Amino acid sequence: MKKLLALLLLLSLSLGLLAGCNGIDNYYSVKVTGNKDSLMAPIKSRYQAGAKVEIKAYPVTDVSLHVFVNGKEIPMSHFDSDYWGFEFVMPEENVTIHLTYDRFYGKEEYGFTDLHALGFMKNETFKVSVKTTDYAEKYSLIETRHSSRQSDIDNFKAIANQNLIKIDNNIASNTKFGKEYIFYYNTKYNGEMSDVLDFNDAFFCWSDFSSWQAFKFKDENYALPTIENPDLITYSFKYDGRSSDVKRYDDESFSIDFFNIATVEFIPYQGASIETNSPFYLDSGYGKINLLNSSIFELDGEYYEIISGMNYWAYSYCKLGNN
Repeated sequence: MKKLLALLLLLSLSLGLLAGCNGIDNYYSVKVTGNKDSLMAPIKSRYQAGAKVEIKAYPVTDVSLHVFVNGKEIPMSHFDSDYWGFEFVMPEENVTIHLTYDRFYGKEEYGFTDLHALGFMKNETFKVSVKTTDYAEKYSLIETRHSSRQSDIDNFKAIANQNLIKIDNNIASNTKFGKEYIFYYNTKYNGEMSDVLDFNDAFFCWSDFSSWQAFKFKDENYALPTIENPDLITYSFKYDGRSSDVKRYDDESFSIDFFNIATVEFIPYQGASIETNSPFYLDSGYGKINLLNSSIFELDGEYYEIISGMNYWAYSYCKLGNN
């Protein structure tokens, strides 16, 4: 008899616990996943349906905390230096609260309007360019093709009409080319401005100061536009993280650190022959870049003329005309 009573008591307790977990007595369970360390105060494991559940999190600089309740994001109810607050009313069901700093959690498909301000779509775009970097060749020149043709402008703007699907960043990391699609436009109050859409091959790359996310086009048949007949083609150097020292052929002790090699754009020089006694050169990853004057240099037997960023070029920046 005692064994029978003990079994009945154990069965009664088990049924009571099971009932509580499944909403009997109008209480339901709460499970917290994700960045649980962001919580300032613990969340109870059970709440009564209809009760207000408040989530208090530590404020963090330069990132946003996203809170999902059963897969649906809830808005922030309190934003201040003391804490970040989120609230929801406990439903008549068990709940999973997911905390994440990943702004792309829980959603796979995006439009460009979700990822970029697209100022060029709201203003008069007068020029576009595509800047191509060959990742496979460390010391190849970066090529930029420019166009003011309306057909090219329209083709570039059409990129923003495509939908995107989030992918693993590793897929977009092992690509050969980086492409910057640049839009130049006029604004009423700020004058001329530009926007950039970044791609690794055909993968769009969203980024902020500390993170990035890759996307592919939903339409697998869509191809990024090219500029077949550019108004102008310019070139620039890659920056390898090292100083391209300014040196002299006639003085081995002369050396000036120079880190601005990537700040200029240049074109092949088409002018008259250059007569100069300039002894200066850049000792760079590209080899010796002979600095003929403030705007002309020679590399591997080819002459180039700087057309943008001349004030940051070694000849002017290091005041070589005074040496």
